[in-house]
Amino acid sequence: MKINNISLSRISNTAIFLSIVIVFFLKLLLFILIDNEILSIEYGGGSDANYYDAYAKGFSDIAVNIWPVMLRYLDNIGLYSRAGVTYFLLFISLFVIPLMVARIAGLNFKSHQKDFLYAFLLCSTYPTIYFYSMDVYRDVFMVLSFLLGCLVVKKFLKSTNVLHFLLLLMISVLIGVFLVGLRSYLGYAFLLSLLLWKIEFTKKRIVFLGLLYLLVLLVANYVGIFELLTEYRSGFGEEGGSTLGLDFSNPVMFIPSFILSILGQLFGLYITNPFSLILFLIETIPFVFMFYYVIKNIKLADSFVRFLIIFFVIYASVWLIGNDNLGTAVRLRLYNYLAIYISFFYILRLKTISSKIL
Repeated sequence: MKINNISLSRISNTAIFLSIVIVFFLKLLLFILIDNEILSIEYGGGSDANYYDAYAKGFSDIAVNIWPVMLRYLDNIGLYSRAGVTYFLLFISLFVIPLMVARIAGLNFKSHQKDFLYAFLLCSTYPTIYFYSMDVYRDVFMVLSFLLGCLVVKKFLKSTNVLHFLLLLMISVLIGVFLVGLRSYLGYAFLLSLLLWKIEFTKKRIVFLGLLYLLVLLVANYVGIFELLTEYRSGFGEEGGSTLGLDFSNPVMFIPSFILSILGQLFGLYITNPFSLILFLIETIPFVFMFYYVIKNIKLADSFVRFLIIFFVIYASVWLIGNDNLGTAVRLRLYNYLAIYISFFYILRLKTISSKIL
């Protein structure tokens, strides 16, 4: 396997597996230290878990999404425990998410062992997924729901039986509606991608579609479609939480501001502290290489990869306009990064298959 002329195939499977084991025990040790209050780590969104726990126990009656409603239901039937839910989310982040990413990308441990291990290691070393599994945050559960949706979409797009296709399509829509309840624009981006997956990509068409995309954004902003998003974004500045300070309300500066938002939030180039540098090195650099690989081999994109790319664009368009906080950005871009991770390994597998045929 080569990424940008850097060969990764020379690393043995044993070495990759040992890396996964080492990362697992380091994460487990860190969790024990934090859980026993021996070590404390502060990161964005720290109040969310306290709010969700308070709602679950009946101390709050305002539900901002369906996650606290689900937690209260567990409490009503005697199954809620803050520690128990946290351990469940930790299990999902340690094992389920890496396995699902590999599965959705079409990687089989026996047939694609090295790529499977690389995909597992990549997800295992993703800091944001890990840190938001240390309490009753909704992020890890949303990632799980999103990946389940991707798995069902992949199956329905590959289905040749009409009844099977319609059944899986209906399940995909239901998962999309469920995602709306967890985070509205995540769900709407998922549902809209179900309608647009037939759009085909080529290297030449990407340039045209990219320019058309910017033009559509410019016109949409001019007619006021993004007014609610830009007003919400301005609130970060009023509350002192702004990190980029971009002005999306100015029509002339909309596209330059949007591009700067992409560079600062999606690509993590706005580095303000050591932690943001660590995230850039561990999260963003692999994403950039994989993003480049996907674009370079876009001709291999089938219906499922097209779905992922379209989701990537629609979902990112919303939060890159509406968010202006880097702490929140690392949580929001999770789904963009995972969509590219899956696309990368999926295309890599297709490329390997085609080379063997030739």
